[in-house]
Amino acid sequence: MRMLQLIKRICKQVLRDKRTLALLFLAPIFVITLLNYIFPDPDDEITIATANVSDEVIDILEDNDIIVKQENEMDIQSYLEEGNASGVLEETDGEWKLTILNDNPMDEGPAIQGSSQAVMETNLNDLSDNIDEMISNMEDMSAGVEEMMEQLPPEIAQNMDIDMNMDIDTEIDSEIDMDEDPITVEYIYGNESNTFFEILNPILVSFFVFFFVFLIAGMSMLKERSSGTLEKLLSTPIRKSEIVFGYLFGYGIFAILQTAIIILYSVYILDMEIAGSITNMFMINILLSFVALGLGLLLSTFVSSEFQMIQFIPLVIIPQIFFSGMLNVDTMETWLQWIAPIMPLYYAGNAMIDVVLKGFTFGEIMVPLSILFLFIIVFVMLNILGMRRYRKV
Repeated sequence: MRMLQLIKRICKQVLRDKRTLALLFLAPIFVITLLNYIFPDPDDEITIATANVSDEVIDILEDNDIIVKQENEMDIQSYLEEGNASGVLEETDGEWKLTILNDNPMDEGPAIQGSSQAVMETNLNDLSDNIDEMISNMEDMSAGVEEMMEQLPPEIAQNMDIDMNMDIDTEIDSEIDMDEDPITVEYIYGNESNTFFEILNPILVSFFVFFFVFLIAGMSMLKERSSGTLEKLLSTPIRKSEIVFGYLFGYGIFAILQTAIIILYSVYILDMEIAGSITNMFMINILLSFVALGLGLLLSTFVSSEFQMIQFIPLVIIPQIFFSGMLNVDTMETWLQWIAPIMPLYYAGNAMIDVVLKGFTFGEIMVPLSILFLFIIVFVMLNILGMRRYRKV
C-alpha cells in the first residue's frame, strides 16, 4: 500500500512538471530526427575529382555511387580545402595517385576505398584482356607449328623434338604480379600513420572541455540557488553584472585548470601530434570553456533540479558534436547548414583541426576566436538579463 502511494506521488510530481515531460519525450525525438537529417545520403557522400583518368575508371567509380568531377588543371590543395571533393585521383604513365587532405576520416576513408576498388577492377579487366590475347596468340602459333610439321617429310618430323605443351603460366604470372596497393595515397596533412582517433582527437578535446565545464557550471549555479546563497547575495546592493562576472571568473579559474589538464594529458600522455602551436590550442579551448560557463549559468536559471539540468544535454550538448568538424557540414541538409554557425563547437572544433592537423597560425584562426569571444559577450548579457527573475533593480 505504501509502495503504491509512493508510485502515485512520483507520477503526480512528474505530470505536474511540464518541462520534465517535454524533455523526457520530445528530446529523444528531437535527437533522432536531427541524426536522420545530419547524416548524408550515401549516394551523395563521396565526391572524387579526376585528372587524366580513363573513361573506364570513371564509369566504375560512378557505378559504385561515387560522384566524379573531371578536372583538367587545378591547385589540388586549394581545391580540396574549398570542399569541392574528398580526393583527387590522377594517372601518370600507369601510376595512380589519390590526394586527400587527411583531416576528415568520415569522407576520405570511403574515397580511398572507392578509388582503390575502381583502379583494381580496371587493372583486372586489362589483365583479363591481355591473358585472352596471349592465349589466342599461343593457339594461333600452335596451329601454325602443327601445320608446318604436317608439311615436313615424316623422317624429318620424327627427328625434331618439338614440345607442343607451351608454358603459358610463367608469362601469366608475371602479368598478375601487381602491387598490393593499386594506388599511392598522398596526404596533404599528416601521413598514413595517422589513426582515426588521432584525427578526431582535436575535436574530442574541445568537446570534453565544453561538456564538463557546461555541466559543472550549471550544477554549481543550481546549488547556489537551492542553498539560498544566491538569494542572500541578491539582497545586498551588489549589481547583477558583478554577480555574473564574479561567477564567470570564479568558475573560470577551475575551467582553465581543467582545460589545461585535458590538453596537456592529450599531448604528453596520449602523444597527440601537433602541427601548430600548443598556445593556440589553449586559446581556443579557454575561450570555449568560458562560452560553456556562460551557457551553463544561463540555462541553470530555467531549471529547478539537477535532473532537469542533465536533460539539457541531449538538446544542447549532443547536437554540438555533429557540427564540430567530425562530419562535413556541406553534405548536410540546407537548413542544418544554417544551424551550424550558431554552434560554439562548430568554430572551436574546426579551429582545433586547423591548428593540430594543418598547423594554422594565430592570424589564421582569428575569425573563429573572435566569434567565440562574441559568444561569451552574448551569454554574459543574457545572464545579466536573466538575473531579473530573482531581483528587480
